[in-house]
Amino acid sequence: MKALPIQVQREFWEHRGLWIVPLAIAAVMLLAAAVFGHIQFDFSSAATHYDGPVPPPLVELVVLGWTVPFFLAAAIQATAYLIDCLYGERRDRSILFWRSMPVTDARGVLVKLLVGLVLVPLGAAVIAAATSLVGSAILVLRNQELLINGHGVAALWDALAWLRMQAIILYGLLAAMLWYAPFAAYLMLVSVWARRSPYVWVFVPPVLLIILEHMIFGTNYVGRLFDGGVNQLLHLAFRLEEHGDVAVGAMVNTPDDSDIENLRFSMQMLSPLNLLASVRLWCGLLAAAAMLALTIRLRRYRDDS
Repeated sequence: MKALPIQVQREFWEHRGLWIVPLAIAAVMLLAAAVFGHIQFDFSSAATHYDGPVPPPLVELVVLGWTVPFFLAAAIQATAYLIDCLYGERRDRSILFWRSMPVTDARGVLVKLLVGLVLVPLGAAVIAAATSLVGSAILVLRNQELLINGHGVAALWDALAWLRMQAIILYGLLAAMLWYAPFAAYLMLVSVWARRSPYVWVFVPPVLLIILEHMIFGTNYVGRLFDGGVNQLLHLAFRLEEHGDVAVGAMVNTPDDSDIENLRFSMQMLSPLNLLASVRLWCGLLAAAAMLALTIRLRRYRDDS
């Protein structure tokens, strides 16, 4: 077990962008909040006279606004890391170092999967949470004169709402890790198999298969397999339109934003049992296990020297 932290540290040391980029995003966002931190809340025509029993979910929307850039960057970084991690160690011959150490190929592959699929997104979530706290404090200090529904803007920064949003985000992150495990395993399989240009081998074959299937059969089964299933994941992991909760996508697509006052974020949105009952989820996890086993075998017996 002592070797695990060392292996993880080495991955972040060799791929410094995994921790430098989210810190840079946090610094830029906080600097922007400090320099250009004037905010204006606009809830359509109700902006100046909203008097409902429950105020609009400002804290939740602000937290999402702070979080999205970190998760977009983490998705791009994790994808690039998983494509390059096993190919890169063969390219720079660092795999010879690990083969001289008492570290199995299975452990080496699983550590890289742990970093790309788990630690990078979790690290982004932690940095995003800290940034949202500091950034929100900066915005409150810079907008003390702002009044909404007769209350100062500071009254809208609810600690319980912030904690609730962090729990919802963490749950969604864990659901996404399980859902996209087969995609991560596929990237690692290509990384250990490709002799050169792993990025080409990752993206070109699926695109060609999708085009050929559509031209020959007129179907899109391969496309649905590789589309990620974001909408399906959201509807499995969350009860988006129950208990008075309005789907975020429906709100965004409404021209007049008429549903924003009905948008609520609560723990009742979560439906983990529904997600765990998904056949696609378990088929994906089985496929991920098979691809990881093949990846370990290829890493063990492949020698490009």
